[in-house]
Amino acid sequence: MKSAVGFAEYLYLILSFQSMHLNYGEKMKLALSASFCAPFMICCASTLAQSIDGVLDEDLYGNPKFAQVVHTGFGNSSDGANSYANGSELNSGFVRVDSTSGHLYVFLSGNLESNFNKLDIFIDSVAGEGQNELRSDNPDIDFNGLNKMGRGTALDAQGNPLLDSEGNPIIYAGLKFDTVFAADFCLMTTIGGSGSATDPLTQYANISQILTNGGGVGAYIGNGSFSGPTATNLLDDVVYGCQLSLNNSNVAGVSGDSNNPGSGCGVLTGIEMKIPLSLLSWDGSSDIKICAFINGQNHDYVSNQVAGSLPPSTGNLGGDGVGGYLGGSVGALRGINFSAIEGDQFFSVFGQDACGFCFGDLDGSTEVDSGDVSLVLLETGPCAGCPADLDGSGEVDSGDVSLVLLSTGSCQ
Repeated sequence: MKSAVGFAEYLYLILSFQSMHLNYGEKMKLALSASFCAPFMICCASTLAQSIDGVLDEDLYGNPKFAQVVHTGFGNSSDGANSYANGSELNSGFVRVDSTSGHLYVFLSGNLESNFNKLDIFIDSVAGEGQNELRSDNPDIDFNGLNKMGRGTALDAQGNPLLDSEGNPIIYAGLKFDTVFAADFCLMTTIGGSGSATDPLTQYANISQILTNGGGVGAYIGNGSFSGPTATNLLDDVVYGCQLSLNNSNVAGVSGDSNNPGSGCGVLTGIEMKIPLSLLSWDGSSDIKICAFINGQNHDYVSNQVAGSLPPSTGNLGGDGVGGYLGGSVGALRGINFSAIEGDQFFSVFGQDACGFCFGDLDGSTEVDSGDVSLVLLETGPCAGCPADLDGSGEVDSGDVSLVLLSTGSCQ
């Protein structure tokens, strides 16, 4: 991680953010009036005053906006400690806008392995702006991790441009989002450390603008350490006002078995964050979309844990989109194009609810069908707390199959 910058540099970064906002003109004005408020997506009458602790407050977040249907290819988390995790998984995603306090709250249930794997989060918050294909002239954050994912000139080991057979520079593509998604903001977080008194498990984070034409400002926003295996952390950035916390205790959710993936519904711990709306240049009414994925230690190998979910049984994407490693200083993820993958690889404030909102839809397809019956049959047996245990008997059995069959049809 980058070391913290000094006061003068922080002041420059703040002024640069403010200058950028002026360039957006009317788009950056936060028109947070009651006319934009809807109780199922934007909180207005009462502020979300909960602590950022990595534990879901269901009364405030409501229903999840996406549910994972893919087994994790980055290790099934089974350790159960709040701090350490031996696998990474993104089970579901929650999002809330609090117009009273001026913050976006995001909750990603699941785990982040304690080996410095990355959670890369991209936010589309400004209509008509941002990058649908990542560029490589964005701010340098986390050892230039953001720009490794971007479009740019391929370089050899000595840093010289690679040329094609006609002597022209070879241009690598950048990661491409879904057609309707253009990133305006990025948050990267990771966790690692030996867990000793002198090297505690610690969460680190960086943020960056993602401007349509590149450039902008990025910053290392600090770290939060765990005081013990059952304690949670808090990364509290006093400069930009961001807060993050991670509770790694989840052992439920999706499995590591492609033949029996489980469901991302019902997990109540994970990564929680609070981001000032002023950093997002939100106009007060447009939908806010979020794409997040677990990435390798160098931001150059994407797992199959993507929010929103990839199609069932999809393996790790890697850099080429099918599990292969490409690497490089730019274009490390040039084979990944979310718009070419079935479904939405993002979730949003205005999006359809998932999980409990559609009883029996265990695979998050928005329809209760044969796929959900299959998931129940695969989990047959004692399974207290499993999403497939629909009748709460502590066992997945014929009663749960009957409930799925009775719920068959499209979600309402």
